[in-house]
Formats: sequence, structure tokens, C-alpha cells
Amino acid sequence: MKADSLSLDKLNRKSPTEKRQEAGKHRRALIRGRQLIALGIVLLALFGMLTAAVLLLNPLVLDVPITREVQEVNLGPLDFLMRAVSAPGFWPWNGIFPVVIIVVLALFKRVVEAAFLALASIATSLAEVVKVLVHRGRPSADLVKVIGHPNTFSFPSGHVTQYVLFFGFSFYLAFTLMKPGVLRTLILAFSGAMMLLVGVSRIYMGQHWASDVLGGYTLGFGLLLLIIWGYRAWEERSVKRKT
Repeated sequence: MKADSLSLDKLNRKSPTEKRQEAGKHRRALIRGRQLIALGIVLLALFGMLTAAVLLLNPLVLDVPITREVQEVNLGPLDFLMRAVSAPGFWPWNGIFPVVIIVVLALFKRVVEAAFLALASIATSLAEVVKVLVHRGRPSADLVKVIGHPNTFSFPSGHVTQYVLFFGFSFYLAFTLMKPGVLRTLILAFSGAMMLLVGVSRIYMGQHWASDVLGGYTLGFGLLLLIIWGYRAWEERSVKRKT
């Protein structure tokens, strides 16, 4: 309560110009996020259709040839890159890495953003719930090359869901809140690359089918949509308080 009172007192001491500038930052954040909202709506609908296809049809007719084609690309640097991209999604790094970034955000007084990023990380667990419900087995070594043998179910890809949620919301925050510059560009490029490459990595390593990866992307973006909606609601309230 004391912290809230202090924040309100500090806000009230701001000049009208400062209040308008602060409100303008939030308005720009709202405008910049609209394209991502539309994309999330489309992908959320696709996830439902894809889940039905995995349950009712036989996607291995396409999954096996796709995996074999991806694994035929036999380059030394590519092999290292594919393993490196997947590495942060395994324990303990999938716990350590998000916590470090969330703490850094909090230290820079972006407590609300840190809270929503934590929510994005926690939402990844929904992929594990869907895995149990769908009950799909992992790729087998008699069909494709398998690097490592995870003992959980396959659909949707937890790695992909996690990366879309964590790096996707990080991308959103950097894109909407940061001023153009080198640091912003690096964050956008890294977050975007991790989201794009993790899907290829999971297929290349033979730990997921292409339909698992697609399911991870659509579920991840669907959940990301809900989190962005929540964050935008907070942004809207902030605009009203500052005008």
C-alpha cells in the first residue's frame, strides 16, 4: 500500500507535459501491438483444427517425409546450431533463463512487464496438459534419426510453445516499448530467430514431428494472444490514469 501511495504521489507531482508524454508512450505501445493480436487470433483457430487432425487422421504420411528431408541437410555448423537452439528449452536452462530475464526487468522497474513475462513462462505448462490428452508418441528410430530420447508425449512441441510464449512476449515488449537502436534490434533479431529456428531444430533432432511443431506454434501464439490482451488492458488503464 505504501509503495502504491508513493507511486501515485510521484505521478501527481509530474507536470501536465510529462503526463502527456508518458501517456503517449502507452498509446504507441497499444498501436504497435495490433498486428500481433490479429496473427494470434488466426493461429488460435488453426491449433484447434490441427489437434483434430492429429486425433482423427494420420499425419505421419506427411510427417515422416518432412523429417527425412530436413535431416538430409548434413552440414557441420548446422548440426551444432540445431542442438544449440534447442538447448535452452531443456532443464535446468528452461527455468534459469526466464527467471534471469524476469529479474532483470524487475530491477529496471518494469514490474508489470516482468509479471506478464512470468505468466507467459508459466502458460507453457498447458502444452504438457495437451500432450497427456492427445497421448501421441515421439518419433521412433526405425523411421527417422533420433538425437536423444525424451520420455514425454509428442504433441504439441513443448519447446516450440515455450519459445513462442517467452521470446514472443519479449519481442512484443521490445517492439512496443523500446526506442529504435542497436539494443532493440538485437533483442528483436535474437527473439525472432529463436522462435523460427526452434521448430526446425526439433524436427532436425528427430524429437518431434512437423505436425507437433506446427501445433506448438499455433498453441503458443494462441496463449500469447491472451497474455497480450491482458497486458494491453493494463496499458489502457495506464493511459486513462495519466490523462
